[in-house]
Amino acid sequence: MKYIKTKKLERAKLTKDNFYVLMDFDRTLTKGDSISAWRVLYYSDLLGDDFKPRYDAIHDKHNIKLENRFEEYIKMLHEKKVDSHLIEKAVQKTNFIFKRGKCSN
Repeated sequence: MKYIKTKKLERAKLTKDNFYVLMDFDRTLTKGDSISAWRVLYYSDLLGDDFKPRYDAIHDKHNIKLENRFEEYIKMLHEKKVDSHLIEKAVQKTNFIFKRGKCSN
């Protein structure tokens, strides 16, 4: 991902209380029979009929760098106005399971 310059970060007023990032590329956080963190929104069916085809089109690009792929995903999630409440609903609707001891409330 692109790095945010310090001045921009200070203006955004991001803190540990209002900004979260969850990356689970190699299933260090989720159980083997769980869907991945990136697929929670995909399988939840909460983002409209156009979400899956757009996601698939980004995913299926052969010559796109991983960094660019995730930038496109994040742009699409921003357009869909994804927030913590929607993510919570998506997790409840899907088979997303943390490995034991990897996450606490």
